[in-house]
Amino acid sequence: MRIFAGKKALVVGGSGGIGAELSFLLAQNGAELTVHGGHESARFSALLERCDAVASVPVHPLVSAFSAERFDTLADSPVADCARSADILCVCYGPFVQKPLDTTSLADWQQLALLDYALPGFLVSAALGGMRQRKWGRILLFGGTGTAHRGEFATNAAYAGAKSALNVVVQSVAASYAADGITCNAVLPGFTRTEYTTDAAALAKKMPRGTMLSARSVAEVALFLLRQDELNGVLLRVDGGWSPYCQHG
Repeated sequence: MRIFAGKKALVVGGSGGIGAELSFLLAQNGAELTVHGGHESARFSALLERCDAVASVPVHPLVSAFSAERFDTLADSPVADCARSADILCVCYGPFVQKPLDTTSLADWQQLALLDYALPGFLVSAALGGMRQRKWGRILLFGGTGTAHRGEFATNAAYAGAKSALNVVVQSVAASYAADGITCNAVLPGFTRTEYTTDAAALAKKMPRGTMLSARSVAEVALFLLRQDELNGVLLRVDGGWSPYCQHG
C-alpha cells in the first residue's frame, strides 16, 4: 500500500545507515523521494538503484556537503529549497564527536551546535511554511542515545547537548502546528549497527540483549511515526531499554 503517494519526501543524511533504510521504505510507500548525501559514492548509487526498483515515481539524488565554515550558505542551498517544498522532512544527519569536556575545542562546539542543532532546526523552519499552506506535513528528527532521559555525559556532552536541544524543537512544533495537520516526532536510537559503526563488539555488550540494533528496525519505527496522525511531539526511545546505570550480560 503506497500510503505516501502524491507526497514529496526529503531525507537529509539518507545515503547511509538508518537514513538509507528509511529512504528505501519511503520510496516503497509511494513518496516522491529526494535522498540527500554528502558526496557521490558507489554505495549511494546502489541505494538509489535499490529505491528506484520499488518506487512508483523517480527518486532524486541531492549531493551537498555541510560544513560549519560555510553554514551561512545553507539558506540558499538546494537542500533548503527541497525542504521548503517537502511534505515529509526527515533529518537523519548529525556528526558525532566523542571527547571529554576538557579537550572539547571551540571548533568542536561550533560544528556540533551548527550541524546537529541549527541545521535540522533551520530545515524544520524552512519546511513549515509550505506544510501550513497544504495543511499537511510530517517531520521526523533523530536524537542521540539517552538524550530524552539523561543530563550527564562523560565523553560526548557537546554532541548530546545539541541532540537534546532537538527535543525542544520537536515538542514546540507539535504544540504550535498540530492544527495545520503537521506532526513532528523524534527517534532516539540506541547503539545501531551501520556501515559507520566502529568498536561494534563493545557497543553490543552495552545493550540489554547483547546485540546492536539493525538500521532497518530503527527505520521501520521511524516509518511508523510518519504514518500516524495521532502521534505528535513524541520522543521515542528505540534502545531496547538501554541504561548507562545497568550492567548487562
